Amino acid sequence: MIYYFSGTGNSRYVAEQLGKELTEEVAFMSLENAGELRGNSIGLVFPVYSWGVPPIVLDFIAKFPQNLLDEARRRGTPLWAVMTCGDEVALAPEMLEKALEKRGVYSESVWSVIMPNNYVLLPGFDVDPKDVEQEKLKAAPARISEIAEGIRKHRLVVDVTRGKKVWLKTKTVYPLFKKWGISPKRWRSTEACVGCGICARSCPVGNIRMNEETRRPEWGDNCTSCVGCFHSCPRHAVEYGNMTKSKGQYYLKN
Repeated sequence: MIYYFSGTGNSRYVAEQLGKELTEEVAFMSLENAGELRGNSIGLVFPVYSWGVPPIVLDFIAKFPQNLLDEARRRGTPLWAVMTCGDEVALAPEMLEKALEKRGVYSESVWSVIMPNNYVLLPGFDVDPKDVEQEKLKAAPARISEIAEGIRKHRLVVDVTRGKKVWLKTKTVYPLFKKWGISPKRWRSTEACVGCGICARSCPVGNIRMNEETRRPEWGDNCTSCVGCFHSCPRHAVEYGNMTKSKGQYYLKN
């Protein structure tokens, strides 16, 4: 069974491709989809957030049914993880292992796949130029196949692109992001909004609803900062304060 979390489609794509190659069922990372142990392994596929593991993924691990973990141990079911990133993961694998260790389980392998950048909520962060985006998408299938082969052969590895200054990024920047960078308060729609509802449908946690009177989106309090709403809007009518003005869009559809 492969559980994934995805905002703009990168991790969903990787999970679905791995599901095909490994003949594993693929489901969104929610407790509702964790009712029984199915398949030959347990896979976690998710994006790296500010050089760390997204809080929503950590929460999923913390609340994963204990009976399924016990059953997995009895069966000897391997657990593995794949992280998608724009460039690097820093110490995100260690953060993941710490979360798993608290539940008494360990990953057999951890991998990373470089995918197009999508983070736009801070100065200096934007999507990749189109040529770089296409290069990353072109290289992804071979990397995914390499990972699938490693999982089939039960390779005991941490095969990731870490980057530089990893301690600073994961230990200093990530906590600041977690405290201040995940908030629905600055999201809004502009006058260009036509009320199509695509932003609401794209939200992986159902945090956006369409106001019936204004026909405009309203954000709730359960934002994960996945930026799916911003990137999926066909009229570029979703903004995060003034931070996303003139920023590009990237959304990988099914």
